[in-house]
Amino acid sequence: MAAPRRLPAESLTRQLTGSRLYLWLGGAALVIGALSLLIPSTPSYDPWAWLVWGREIVHLKLHTTGGPSWKPLPVIFTTAFAPFGKAAPDLWLVIARAGAVMAVAMVFKLSWRLTRAIGEPLVADADGEAVIRFGPALLAGLIASVTLVLSPASSAYITDNALGYSEGLMTALVLIAMDRHLDGKYRQAFAVGFAAALDRPEIWLLWGPYGLWLFWRDPGARMLVIGLFALIPVLWFLPEYWGSGHFFRGVSRAQHPRSNSPAFAKCPFCSEFADHAWRTVLVRVKVAAVLAVGAAAILLLRAWRSGARRLETPRARALAALIASGLLGLGWWVLIAVMTQAGFSGNNRYLVLGAALIEIAGATGYGWAAVELGTWAKRRLRSRAKRTGSSYQAIGFSAVAVVAAFLAFFPGWVGSKLVRVQATHRALVYQAHLHSGATGAVNKLGGPARVLSCGTVMTEGFQVPMLAWTLGVHTIDVQASPLSVQNPGPPPNVIFQTRAQRNAHLLPVVGAWTTTPYRLVAHTKTFRVFEHCRQS
Repeated sequence: MAAPRRLPAESLTRQLTGSRLYLWLGGAALVIGALSLLIPSTPSYDPWAWLVWGREIVHLKLHTTGGPSWKPLPVIFTTAFAPFGKAAPDLWLVIARAGAVMAVAMVFKLSWRLTRAIGEPLVADADGEAVIRFGPALLAGLIASVTLVLSPASSAYITDNALGYSEGLMTALVLIAMDRHLDGKYRQAFAVGFAAALDRPEIWLLWGPYGLWLFWRDPGARMLVIGLFALIPVLWFLPEYWGSGHFFRGVSRAQHPRSNSPAFAKCPFCSEFADHAWRTVLVRVKVAAVLAVGAAAILLLRAWRSGARRLETPRARALAALIASGLLGLGWWVLIAVMTQAGFSGNNRYLVLGAALIEIAGATGYGWAAVELGTWAKRRLRSRAKRTGSSYQAIGFSAVAVVAAFLAFFPGWVGSKLVRVQATHRALVYQAHLHSGATGAVNKLGGPARVLSCGTVMTEGFQVPMLAWTLGVHTIDVQASPLSVQNPGPPPNVIFQTRAQRNAHLLPVVGAWTTTPYRLVAHTKTFRVFEHCRQS
């Protein structure tokens, strides 16, 4: 008897597993990140500071005072890229954007994986099996990945990762660690989690207990656990002490948020959770996540009461992972809200990990519903006289189509609630013009040495690290525009005036120094430069 022919989708699934899968995904993500440079591109505030620090580390002149909070993960990359000079910003953008692409791939993979594992026991025979098995899993993966990128309040996902922030990369690392744990590769999960813990200290609350569990469970991993535990304070605090003279300079810096931060709301926790975190995921996905987590908890509770004390089947483990994904996502939002209440900035990009985890839970819920609907329809069809494999396939397609239509149209058309990509693109192009405008202005003035010879330099606050990079100086050597025009402080010698966004105010306000006779010496698309050079 000839061996049964393996389904193409199943063959592909068998081939793309383990490290091979991550190599393929990582390679594809890097290619996409590199191709994204074809559109006007630039880093933003924090990434420019990381690039300055990388350059300073190479020259053994690290100076972190005046910059954002220290993050080891991105600075490891920017230090490696520093010898490439002007190419360093683009190289970091490739990594940051590849990390964001990888995060999208991982929410797809985990949603696919959990849906398949939950639905597998419900598929009883081979007739139409492929459609009912793979169709809902594909639907779940698409829902998770599309909503992560295009949910309305998470439009920052596109913007922040395009501008070189590291939260997309961190989210990808956490999801890879989760996937490796589900594969039983606990040492790899811990090692990947270590990389994520180099980006945000909040990850320590998950990664630290996981390391203690691994230390207890796997004696052979104890040196790995001890070594990575020891590296965390070394990489987080020693460079900060080198660059500022204070171990916790980054902590105090993080408690000086921007003026529009929810930290200044009447109830920072309420504002961060309700007005920011809760809105990063579509309501229809959040509701599906709640229902799916509840259904999974009921099924596991019934199994426990019937005598199943361990997660012995792939379905039980997938149900537990679904619950963990939803609860950890919610817990992450609560944690960020608590920190906002404590005075930290509460930027929307900090919420991405929680959104990704909840979207996995919600998308898996939709996939699970499609499996249940398809298998229910199959059972009904079996009772009829005429039944064929093609009929079962039609049922499988119909079940997926019904659930997809429900997501798309109830309540209302989902497209109206997704982010406007065109507007996001315009905003990113403007940020790229800021970089080219600053570089062009410096060149018009005769280069960095000519600008610095005039005296002190000031620019709009969000452009400080970018201008420091362009001039080749420490971040603290470039002043930010004063908070008040009534008490602006000593006048700078050179003012690079611009708008943080296209519709923002021109800053610094040159007229704040009424007794200083500035003259306009350079003008580009985004910058106007005024000078009043010091007397030599």
